[in-house]
Amino acid sequence: MAPLLNRMLTPRFQTVLASAWISKRVAAKYVQEYIKQIREQGKQPEAKREVIAFAPPIQVQVLDVGESASYEALDAINGGEDSLFHARIKQNLVFGVSDGVGGWNESGIDPSVFSRSLTAYSATAAERSFLLHDSDEADPKDIMRRAFASMRYDNIPAYGSATELVVSLSLASGKLRTAQLGDSTYVLLDQKQKARFVSTEQQHRFNMPFQLTIPPTSDVPLKPRSEDAKESAQFFRPRPLDDDPKEALRIRKEIDADDFADLSSVGFDAPTDARENTHTMAHNEVVVAATDGLFDNVRVDEVEKLAERFMQAIGKIQKMKDVPAQESKATATSDLFGGLAYSIAAQAVANYIQGDLRSPFAERAKLAGYSFTGGKPDDVTVMLAWIKDTSKPDQKISNLSAKL
Repeated sequence: MAPLLNRMLTPRFQTVLASAWISKRVAAKYVQEYIKQIREQGKQPEAKREVIAFAPPIQVQVLDVGESASYEALDAINGGEDSLFHARIKQNLVFGVSDGVGGWNESGIDPSVFSRSLTAYSATAAERSFLLHDSDEADPKDIMRRAFASMRYDNIPAYGSATELVVSLSLASGKLRTAQLGDSTYVLLDQKQKARFVSTEQQHRFNMPFQLTIPPTSDVPLKPRSEDAKESAQFFRPRPLDDDPKEALRIRKEIDADDFADLSSVGFDAPTDARENTHTMAHNEVVVAATDGLFDNVRVDEVEKLAERFMQAIGKIQKMKDVPAQESKATATSDLFGGLAYSIAAQAVANYIQGDLRSPFAERAKLAGYSFTGGKPDDVTVMLAWIKDTSKPDQKISNLSAKL
């Protein structure tokens, strides 16, 4: 009788997931053109000058994740050395970000191949999680472990290192679980858009984050790689499950048996080193997960101010009585939430081009004994999750498609 009841249960929580990303290369090209336009404007008489909006070409995806909303997983992005993923498994939404370690470029290794492959394997690991009941919680640390172990088992030529943050949200209970390895971090905003939790970087020392590594074999040619090649870099996805159940089980057991002892013995980090946290989320709270390109350049209070402005606008729309249809209201609020993701990423780009800025990265550098001023140009990847409790009135998400 229990399995039947379990199937009949519907998630109490729903969420809007908004992702925004831009590579350092694309941002630099835009900034150069923007500065050129500003200089051209300066040559015009003051009466003819127009305001030129700062609008970098940031990619944005907005998804309504609910009981009846359509959903399609994403396993990687073209975000420079950054990547992201999201996937569903029963009543869980799993998402995360990864940042390829740029130091490998000097050895001729493209770190974007590693980070994109890692998120692709993570998305599949999430979808293949064994959960007995629909309401069981996905384990983000186990997802990270199985993803990395599967990359090693498949022996794919994706070399280098990357940080990773994996987040799982139970739509049944509202519980948020995280596994963080490195300096991709997250912030939880309460109903008033004030930070109630800020995760800290996981570093061996300043600017050396914990990271997952697959070192290159001796026969890999090492030569410098161009930024153009990185933008179109390929990545690897997991092999399909074997049609023979016994063989599939054998492979899974072999992957699960990987204890990463060979890596630990030479000082490399492993998924077992990931820091875990658990939080209980409430209605109208927001999760902000990002690579270090965001929080190296944007202070938490800046994120709070942007979130307050957009969430207040969303609240006004939700209270409006003259919106033609409930679906139109849901679309408008989701679009605004995507605007918040865009604005947070754009703030990072605007900040890191300021040479005199006292950026979070500059402040941490000073504490570590280094002299650094200004922002830190980098790829920027942001994922926001807006939590909705369906036991509250007018919170059920309409059947909307993804907007990309």
